[in-house]
Amino acid sequence: MKLVSASWGFEGTGQAPRVQETWLRDATRAARRQLRSSSPEENSRRLAIVYLVTDLQRVDRDRPALLRASITLNKQHLFPTTPCSVYIFTWKPQIPLLTEGLGDVGRMSNVAILPLANESWVAPAMAGSSDLWHEHHTVDYRLMGDWRLGFMPEFVRKMGHRYLLQFDDDSFITKPVGLNLVQLFDEKGYLLAAKKIRPDQLAVTWGLPELARYFLTTHKVVPTQLFEFCDPNNINGLYSTLDAESLGAIPAADLAALQELGLKQRGGWNRTILHGNCVMYSVDWWFSQKVHRFVQLCRATGGSFSYRWNEQGVIAMLWQIFVKPEQFYLFEFDYKHRLAKAQDAYDLAAAPSVTEE
Repeated sequence: MKLVSASWGFEGTGQAPRVQETWLRDATRAARRQLRSSSPEENSRRLAIVYLVTDLQRVDRDRPALLRASITLNKQHLFPTTPCSVYIFTWKPQIPLLTEGLGDVGRMSNVAILPLANESWVAPAMAGSSDLWHEHHTVDYRLMGDWRLGFMPEFVRKMGHRYLLQFDDDSFITKPVGLNLVQLFDEKGYLLAAKKIRPDQLAVTWGLPELARYFLTTHKVVPTQLFEFCDPNNINGLYSTLDAESLGAIPAADLAALQELGLKQRGGWNRTILHGNCVMYSVDWWFSQKVHRFVQLCRATGGSFSYRWNEQGVIAMLWQIFVKPEQFYLFEFDYKHRLAKAQDAYDLAAAPSVTEE
């Protein structure tokens, strides 16, 4: 696996790097061959749901069975009110195994099983070597975040969708949604939605508020609500708080350097993020000039990879910098994430109520 590529660096004056057209062409052609309704006009009214499944050999869980349950429950609870197209990306050699595991669900008219392009699974050039990475997360986990920031929205836009729902294979809608989410976004002017808001770990957001401060300063942006998540509630509160116990396992010399820098141990950005396992956003908003510029800045620095901000931390900043409170929607449907067995999801769906995780 190639880990480092210069392709994510900024190109030209003020231009963010673009996903290569060949990747998009191959993926969109494969998707249109499999889907019955796939014209840009039709897709503009359909919600794109994207799954990324790269590890089918885990001994602790049956990934195809979990994905089958996730799509089955979407069919029961989401599809009746929101027309959807489902795109499942996996490694090409794994497609037969995944297809077999999905059974009739994989043959549904609105489901496409697509191969990952090797070239889209490449670390940013500035990610550096593994000795510079924060935390224990694997290469593939970090690459997932960059893929979701780079290839995924480009693909969905190329297919003609205006809204994207990022979903995990172990994410489950357990009761009817009762709404057309595309129409809801259009009517209410929503740009972004999520199921859960929570504070993230310091170790996986390290340096992100400092980059956000740089962006606000250089691009002359006044954030819509970011300072509400900072202490103090202004640009002076936009920093990472130094807490040695929460920072994770880092070399003693690195910790000593941070302490010598005199970084503050109180206040700062409180690391409030949106859970990445169930997030929906407007594709037009994502590709608006400054929003997309911030995404590409995060990728180009290597921080989203090295410090494992992934798409979760980056989307949190997009939410707090660019989205007004009335443009955000907190999903109200019953939902469960990270179940070990598919049957647990079916049991929750059959129960009269569900406790969220």
